[in-house]
Amino acid sequence: MSGSPSASSLSKRTQALLLSALVFPGSGHFLLGRKARGCLFLVPSLVALLIVLRQIMARLDQIMAQIDSGALPLDVQLIAEKVDALSANDGPAMTVAVCVLVVCWLASIIDIFLIKP
Repeated sequence: MSGSPSASSLSKRTQALLLSALVFPGSGHFLLGRKARGCLFLVPSLVALLIVLRQIMARLDQIMAQIDSGALPLDVQLIAEKVDALSANDGPAMTVAVCVLVVCWLASIIDIFLIKP
């Protein structure tokens, strides 16, 4: 096993980087003891994620209601087309939320690189 590093051999900074990159923005900062800084990434990301999930659930409710009423047949292609049509009407809130989530995620990773060890 000389070629694969164990979790204990990874530096705290590397672990923090992996946490922020693979789990959630700002989570790696908590590992480094930078809780306030981590919250700067975590809180907006969480709000943005909730907005995105709320929009997705609303879209899902609309599609399920149409399937239940028989207005939309249980055909994968027709359902996919309906999802695309509903996605076109998401509006600016969804776009802003996705952008905030992506920017926070990337900024969180970059910030860990910039933190002095």
